[in-house]
Amino acid sequence: MDDNDTLDVVEGVLGEGTSRRRMLTVLGTAGATALAGCNALTRDNESGGGSGGGGSGGSGSGDGRTMETQFWNDWPLESKNNDNVPLEYAAVEGQQLDQVRISFGSDDTPWMREHALMIQSSFEEIGIPTTLESVPVNVLYDEHWPVDTGHIDPVTMNVHGPDPQRGLDPNPFLMRMHPETGGNYYNYWNEEITELLNEETEEVADADRRAELVHEIQSLASEDAYIISVGFPDVITAADTSNWSGYVPTPGNGTTQDSFIWSQVNLQPETDEGVWVKGVTNSMNGTNIAWGTGGPEEKRLLNIYDGLADATPQLEIAPALATDWEAVDETTVEMELRDGVEWHDGEPFGPEDVKFTVELYQEYNATSQGPFYTPIDSVEVLSESGGGSVRFNLSSPDAPFLTQRIVRSVILPEHRWADVDNPSQHSPDPPIGTGPFKFVDWDSGTRFEVEKHESHWMWDEDVRNDLLGDEFFEPGDGIEGIVWSNVGNVDALIGALQQGDIDAVGTTLSNDQAERAAETDGIEKQTADNFAVLDVHLNHIVPLIRDKEVRRAISHSVDKEGFFEGVLGGRGTVAEAQNLISPLMEPWHNPDAPGYAFDRDEAQSILQRAGYTTQNGTLAWPSGDAWDAFVERVEDGHAGREELDQPDFS
Repeated sequence: MDDNDTLDVVEGVLGEGTSRRRMLTVLGTAGATALAGCNALTRDNESGGGSGGGGSGGSGSGDGRTMETQFWNDWPLESKNNDNVPLEYAAVEGQQLDQVRISFGSDDTPWMREHALMIQSSFEEIGIPTTLESVPVNVLYDEHWPVDTGHIDPVTMNVHGPDPQRGLDPNPFLMRMHPETGGNYYNYWNEEITELLNEETEEVADADRRAELVHEIQSLASEDAYIISVGFPDVITAADTSNWSGYVPTPGNGTTQDSFIWSQVNLQPETDEGVWVKGVTNSMNGTNIAWGTGGPEEKRLLNIYDGLADATPQLEIAPALATDWEAVDETTVEMELRDGVEWHDGEPFGPEDVKFTVELYQEYNATSQGPFYTPIDSVEVLSESGGGSVRFNLSSPDAPFLTQRIVRSVILPEHRWADVDNPSQHSPDPPIGTGPFKFVDWDSGTRFEVEKHESHWMWDEDVRNDLLGDEFFEPGDGIEGIVWSNVGNVDALIGALQQGDIDAVGTTLSNDQAERAAETDGIEKQTADNFAVLDVHLNHIVPLIRDKEVRRAISHSVDKEGFFEGVLGGRGTVAEAQNLISPLMEPWHNPDAPGYAFDRDEAQSILQRAGYTTQNGTLAWPSGDAWDAFVERVEDGHAGREELDQPDFS
């Protein structure tokens, strides 16, 4: 399952969320030492090793006390337990640190390797030894980022996908800190933040109050250095602008990628050729949009299917299958549906399709549609006159329901799915939706083709002009169809674009790659702003990461500005704090969240004061009284040395 989707699998599914602290005994080879409030397990001296470490540790002092990697609380997700820890990386008193494995998606972006090397350097400059592992993105998502236990690596990274719903509401990013969401791959648990997440999610009536809570969450999480947020790189692509006009630079997506559909419905051919060919490097795995593995198939199939709402290039909510909605009270939402809509096979769309879809998702656990349906308790058909109307009864107040959730929705035709025995294994042939394009053909690994669905409302110039605005709207009848052609690698894409075999590159390019493509007449480099963050995930079950002093030191060690200037040529917005919410996302972005300035001298001083020492350029774990202080910090997870009134061990 792709990051663009699986990371959002059950966002916003909230429960009581209260944890019970356990008191465990810390054992040393010299005997048992009681540490108040500590729930960290120890064992006799052994090397860390395992899937998270790569060395055997060096010589050092200490009693040989050891702290294991583990889930530190009674997690509300049953799969997150200490019999199911996805990696081993132990702290051994006085010993050198084992290598920390850092993984990255080798084919994520053209500059991701440079970013990974920058992060590796940031760790090693302050004495943390590392090993860097390049992993294909599909393997990273499928094997390294399991939903049930979180990351199998101490450190990993990616650029988040620009799904429209992620630019409309803060919860797709913030809820990854909630212990009851499968998207919490960081294994991060902060009870104060959890309570605030619950409160802001249920703040339906007062938007200003919700924004205040969201700002507070960002401040607390950033100060806690729970991740490394590097910034928001511009989206750079290239396309033929001599034969096609009407490209729309949607944020996070650019003009030619798959997360938004506005370029496809706004493009106008300048020649007799009406089929637009987009070159891509990854293929679809099937035609089941709701139970697929996410990624390319879901995004491309969204040209065939509609949701209840859409997102504009200005990151505003736009009508889709629903034309109007009202929150009757905190747990009741009523929607008017669009009149005259037909499925691609000619059958009429109606409110029964909406009710059927939600109930199908609930019965068969449509994982990729979890963000849409999980807050819904039941659906009622209120009227079938005109387009019809429906009522959603929510299980609890849910502020994101009318933002991210209805934009994320996909509505299926009851008459095509009602008799399907196993929806999760179904491969619609053809897939039938109500979207602006109809299915034509699909050949796994080579191509996917759709054609224009003439009766769709987006082909109406007045509707499209109203949604896109004068800045982007291009009048005309539009294109006849789209072909996604698998071309191989980026160099092959650029060559195919220059030779006229494709009309656009459907993936992110580096600035140099885009400028090289634009050396050919008629090809243009195109850029767009971004709300999808480039960040580094820290796995909070690892003792090293659980030490807030280490997280603070790492945060000071990362030269964000240097990366954006040196590698990205200044194209993008540096994250001033450890914050996932982009400045594009008003009113949610908190510009005053506390950050950590680039200062490696301060990073090393933080570690020294916390009791870490250096052996041949490599950090060694604290020992003696400093070890006891380390254990206290790790057990708390969110308090540093000064907050716990610990001495300066330097």
